[in-house]
Amino acid sequence: MPYINQIVDIINDTLSNNKLSDDKRFVKKLYGLSELLPRNNGDTQDTIPVLMDLNGGIIFSGFNDIYSIIIYHRCLNTNIVSAPVAFGDGGNAAREEANMRMIVYANRLVTKMQPQQLAFYLSSGVQQQLTQSQISTYAGLYGAVIEANSAQYDSIALYQQEYRMDSDSYKLNPHDMYFSIDYKITTDYDVTCISDCPNC
Repeated sequence: MPYINQIVDIINDTLSNNKLSDDKRFVKKLYGLSELLPRNNGDTQDTIPVLMDLNGGIIFSGFNDIYSIIIYHRCLNTNIVSAPVAFGDGGNAAREEANMRMIVYANRLVTKMQPQQLAFYLSSGVQQQLTQSQISTYAGLYGAVIEANSAQYDSIALYQQEYRMDSDSYKLNPHDMYFSIDYKITTDYDVTCISDCPNC
């Protein structure tokens, strides 16, 4: 789906303007759809999370302790499934399910929350149903449903997944939180209206 970036931006806007609107507790940096960029370090290779634009620009989207909370998103995989509802003549309707991951770094001393509390708080802000009026500028998109699925609190395992480094390089402080929330974006769309994907 060419609009995953835009839907992630809507999620971030919702979080920024609602759940994370307290600028004293949530000194925030919310990044969009990131990728894991491989890096060669001598005989080994690791990865770092980055935002990559279409002009070759790269922005690191991982740890930065000047913020009390940093969030970035990754698309793990997408599946095209049968659309359960036919629109119009019904022949052009399709559905995509994107399995997503939100990675969260936060300082519990500033946010005044434990990891499970913050994960629940963020999950409640992620879950939403986007109507046609909210996404009317995206040609061919009928609607989108965003559902939170699960949270993972093993910060060392998450660090190894995201950075592909050994656990002995894990440098977070005891008051730091590092966890992930898996969620799904389900979009229904008209395949005949999506024609300008490189510019979406």
